[in-house]
Formats: sequence, structure tokens, C-alpha cells
Amino acid sequence: MNDHKGQNPYDDVAKRTTGHHPKLGWMIAGGTLAVLVVVGIVAYFLTRPDDSGGSVKAGSTEAVGAAAARNANQENGKVVISGEDLPPLPDSGGMLPAAGQDDGVGLTAPKLEGESFDGSKVVIDPKDGRAKVVVFVAHWCPHCQKEVPLIQEWIASGKLPDGVDVYMVSTGVSQDKPNYPPSKWLAGVGWQPPVLVDDQGQSAAQSYGLTGFPYVVMIDKDGKVWQRGSGEIPIDQVDQLVNELDKGQAPSGTGGSTGNGSSSKVSIPPTSAAPGG
Repeated sequence: MNDHKGQNPYDDVAKRTTGHHPKLGWMIAGGTLAVLVVVGIVAYFLTRPDDSGGSVKAGSTEAVGAAAARNANQENGKVVISGEDLPPLPDSGGMLPAAGQDDGVGLTAPKLEGESFDGSKVVIDPKDGRAKVVVFVAHWCPHCQKEVPLIQEWIASGKLPDGVDVYMVSTGVSQDKPNYPPSKWLAGVGWQPPVLVDDQGQSAAQSYGLTGFPYVVMIDKDGKVWQRGSGEIPIDQVDQLVNELDKGQAPSGTGGSTGNGSSSKVSIPPTSAAPGG
């Protein structure tokens, strides 16, 4: 039986450490607790995601994109683009063009500087030395509405490699189309990575060669386009490709990804859904 039940748990600590000087013991115990609190605070600020545009680390539970979406004051924003535009993604008959079919692979991706829904700064810089995946979505696209939660679940499960960052670009915004506004949609999904909001002319999407939604551009750590694709890419294949990207390997298994009905084809500008999309 514990004879000290109900007593202050630090009582014995004070007696053991001070002998006949209980006040000194309380000072030591209190000082230790204060140090632990300070260490915890420092650790929090060193490990939490950067709300100003840094991407979410693997396994993080911080919803940077959703937080910005919940505090939205804009659905479009100004975007500054540096570098040469990528050619449009070719129509290869599948979601992921096979090796040699995409002239954009191997080119340096443009740098995008803009803001998120709440006005916080978001920068997608291919030359920052980090491999990255940039996901372009439109709120009205039914295929985006299916794919985005799957990607978010994959990220939340801790499967995103430490060496890869994920960003989203919200584009093709229209108040006259379903699921508006995109900020409310992405806040509801709990989307973690930073979201850059495109301008009304879809400049960011155009600079990356988007031809359909959802659109994914994978960039290696040297800033070169590694793989592009459009449509509801199976999440197991996303996992495989991102891990290959992280390891610096060539993309594999892309030629078998078919599914013409799994993407919403668009023409930029202006944006329009494909029949049935």
C-alpha cells in the first residue's frame, strides 16, 4: 500500500535531495521542471512546419494547408514565375507517359512565388536542393475530389519520404462551378502540405504545362522534371514513384498506367471541363 497517497509527488524529492533543507530541494525540483518546459517549447518551434511556405515533413500531423484554408481571405492570388515554361503534357493515352514520351522530363521546372489562401507566402523553388511533388487541382474536378483525400491519407500515414516535399497549386477557380470555394474543400479534407493559389489566368498551371486535372509534376533534387502525369493515379503507384524519386532512381512502371476517364481535360486559358468530366 502506498502510504503517501494524496501527498505532493515532489515531497519525497525535496527531502531526499536536501536532508534538512526542504526549501533548497523545492528550488532544485522547480528548476528542473522549468528546464524541461523550456526544452519542450524550443523543440516545438524547431520541429513544427513552417507556415510561411515550407513543406510538411513526413509523418507530420500539422495541417499547414488546411490552416491557411480555414483562415482564407482569397481564392486566387498573384503569382511570380521565374524560368522557362514547360511544354504541355502530351496525350499518351494514359495517366503517366512512358519514358521518352514526355519532352518536359529533364527540363528545369519554373520557380513559383505566391501566397496561400490566408495571404501567407508560399514558394515552390525547384533549385532549393529538395525533391518535390507538385499537385495541381481544381475544386470542381470530380477526379481531384477523389484523389486528394487519398494522397492526404498517404501523407498522414507517414509514408512520405523525408527527402521529398509536397506542394499543391489550387487553380481553375470558378464561382459558377461545383465545390466552390476550394479553401472550404481543402480545409474539410485536412490537407497538410502548403497550397499556392494560382491567379485567375492560371499562370502557374500554364507554366507547368497542365492539360488535365488532377495534374502531378515530380521534380528531382536538381530541379529537373522527373515525371509528370494526369488523372487518378493509384496511390500505390504514387508511393512507388515518390520513393524512386527520393532514391534518385528512374521512374518505373509508368507505361501501364491507363485510364482516359480518370482526368478532367482542360484548355488553358480558358478552363473548361471535358465532356463527362
